[in-house]
Amino acid sequence: MTGKRLAVVTLVVLLLSAGGLAFLPWTANHFGYALPTDHGLPYRIHHAGRDYHSEATCAGAGWCGTSAPHCGPPEADLTRVGEVPTLFGTAHPVFTTRPAPTPLTVLVQATPGCYVGYALMGGP
Repeated sequence: MTGKRLAVVTLVVLLLSAGGLAFLPWTANHFGYALPTDHGLPYRIHHAGRDYHSEATCAGAGWCGTSAPHCGPPEADLTRVGEVPTLFGTAHPVFTTRPAPTPLTVLVQATPGCYVGYALMGGP
């Protein structure tokens, strides 16, 4: 996440926190940060200037599948390429199996040893 984008997200989160809006799934999904709960990862994340989405999670909103993350040893070597911030919690690392300027998919660590896949939104 770029410094400018991180500053904007942080400012918005702080302003919304006063009213409790930062803890709403819609806000977390829109701004791409995780909530400090089970299934708190957002539907959309931002990495390397692009947006990625997952149908498996949506920060606890009722409209997605909220399936369990894939747990177990990864099938390929993973390279850490970023992180998804968590509201009042530890950030979730973002990994890719093939480092590239714009990877088509990334994995976000939900819990130790468990990952949620995110796919690139839009075209190359």
